[in-house]
Amino acid sequence: MVEELYKQFEKKKAETLKQPGFKEGELVPEKEKEILKQALSERIQKVQPTSPAQQKVAIQKAQQIQAQPKERQIQLLTELAFEKGISHAIEVVKRMDSAYLIDEFHDALVDELYNKLIQEGKLKQI
Repeated sequence: MVEELYKQFEKKKAETLKQPGFKEGELVPEKEKEILKQALSERIQKVQPTSPAQQKVAIQKAQQIQAQPKERQIQLLTELAFEKGISHAIEVVKRMDSAYLIDEFHDALVDELYNKLIQEGKLKQI
């Protein structure tokens, strides 16, 4: 998952650097996070509907996670995205029927991805 999103990020970054006013070493971390968020949003929009069996699993997982406090819900969803993939985590969060939770999950996932890319040496921490 991280590798796939990194490739999308690099593509988006290259498009951004082609725009007037940007130069290769001038992307600040905030702009990199914004680009990563755009790449993640595009990936989320491409999530395909799942099979009935997968939907049942997602509903069960959503019910388990909903019993937790909001902070823990976000943490569990983020872990789920890294363990089972974005598609599964999105299916679960959609079943929780909370626009707030979807937005918070998206933001937390961007932060986690950004940190992982720094750890892997694909991005530099400034």
